[in-house]
Amino acid sequence: MGMSVTIKTIAQKAGVSAAAVSKALNGSPDIGAATREKILSLCAELGYTRNQAARSLVTNRSSTLGLLIPDISTPIYPEIFKGLDAQAKKRGYRIFLCDTNRTISMEEDYVRILLEQRVQGIVIAPVSNDVSHIQRIVRGRVPILYIGGKVNDEMENYVATDNQMGSRLAISHLVDLGHRRIAMICDNYGTKTKKDRIAGYRAEMTAKGLDPWIVAGGSDHPEGMEYGYRMFRNLFDLSASEAKAARPSAIYTSSDMVALGVMKAAAELGVKIPQDISLVGYDDIMFASLPTVMLTTVAQPRFELGRLAIDLLCKAMEPSPQVETHRATLEPKLILRSTTRKI
Repeated sequence: MGMSVTIKTIAQKAGVSAAAVSKALNGSPDIGAATREKILSLCAELGYTRNQAARSLVTNRSSTLGLLIPDISTPIYPEIFKGLDAQAKKRGYRIFLCDTNRTISMEEDYVRILLEQRVQGIVIAPVSNDVSHIQRIVRGRVPILYIGGKVNDEMENYVATDNQMGSRLAISHLVDLGHRRIAMICDNYGTKTKKDRIAGYRAEMTAKGLDPWIVAGGSDHPEGMEYGYRMFRNLFDLSASEAKAARPSAIYTSSDMVALGVMKAAAELGVKIPQDISLVGYDDIMFASLPTVMLTTVAQPRFELGRLAIDLLCKAMEPSPQVETHRATLEPKLILRSTTRKI
């Protein structure tokens, strides 16, 4: 059996110090690009791999950060993950991704696993606004940053989009087009994100002198497309006794997935968008810009959310003589496409 390849072996072959090899492997900015490339090429050529488990036992640290998300199939999360992963790599970290399946028990299990893996910090898109179960497990051992905004601990770090502002942009646009009967269809309204979107909708409707019309379902209701489909059918079923004049002229949805459900139901019922009803979504997922969809929507800077989450978490990981919080709220943007019209 041949001798194992060590950092010292790589250093001798590259004509650099062992410290330089270490910096290259850890993604340190204190080493030139050409030298880093030479070292990494030698590592690949000689088959060198780091023993992360042994390293973390010695240092009681690892080069890993944890990420908990409620459902990887939700279209907003892949782009957030790309931002997280790209920025983590720049800083020399790897991401340990965990899908909690929207359950508190899995959230707790994964937090324990991440702590056992000696991660240096954890980014969480929480299942609930109540994160006391997470705090009881972590007990301040590593910094945590939440995606989505404030939770039930004022000292926690977070990065979020201004969801109230996003709703106000959507409603202001519809009012400018002449709409007065504007309904909001919101799924999973118990989350911080959805509560803020409802609050923004309600505030803008009130400011315009209009009555809010909210159709909202909690965690015990279906989500996304299915919820949008069902609620639109309830509002617009052509066999319903309500007169056409009593129906909304525009619908604002809490997510693009809900809007896609609305579009499916509308097509089945012969309701034309935007001729019969205007529609605005939220998130600007990739499906929103498809030629067959062209959904007017509120866009979140998802990649930037992920990138900024890593930057703020790394700040929280730095030694500090006093407790500091690291927070940022990004602005959404209204994207005009083809699902709204002037009346």
